[in-house]
Amino acid sequence: MNGKQLLLFTGLLAGAAVSGWLLLDQGVLKEQPTPSPGGPDLFVNDMDLKIIGEDGNVHYRVQASRLEHFPYDDHSELTAPFLQVFSQERTTWDARSERGWVADQGDTVWLLGRVVINRPPYAAQRAINVVTSDLVVKPQADTAETAAAAVIQSGGYRIEGVGLLANFRENRLDLRSRVRGKVDAGG
Repeated sequence: MNGKQLLLFTGLLAGAAVSGWLLLDQGVLKEQPTPSPGGPDLFVNDMDLKIIGEDGNVHYRVQASRLEHFPYDDHSELTAPFLQVFSQERTTWDARSERGWVADQGDTVWLLGRVVINRPPYAAQRAINVVTSDLVVKPQADTAETAAAAVIQSGGYRIEGVGLLANFRENRLDLRSRVRGKVDAGG
């Protein structure tokens, strides 16, 4: 190798070293951080999920302003979830809460904090409004349950009690204990 080639080779080597140093200094070549083992691995804003039954119709729908998935136990956390249960292509029940938690397979949904359940009026059925908290929903079975206090209102009646079992498929609400009611004959 002659002197010019050696000088050119040394210059190229020095340029590569300086470029690498600059890239490293700017963070381009640094290792990317890995998510913490307890933190979320993905999130979705303005989630709208429709679950289709074997008949090809929408069985239920879950909306949330935010969903975060946690891989360590494969659960998801929901912000402001809204759950709708469908029957024969119409909404039969819906439930809204402050936050939610979904098990790994989606077979159990916890609606946490204040929960409001509604059944819209349909045919000869009046609208029903239920206020409770910390509701465990089993979407595949169309049931929900809580051990908390619940208030059921429809038309001219108001019934309150502790513990609620809801069967959305059968349009049935059962209060478990300390049940009291008030009926307004004019309502």
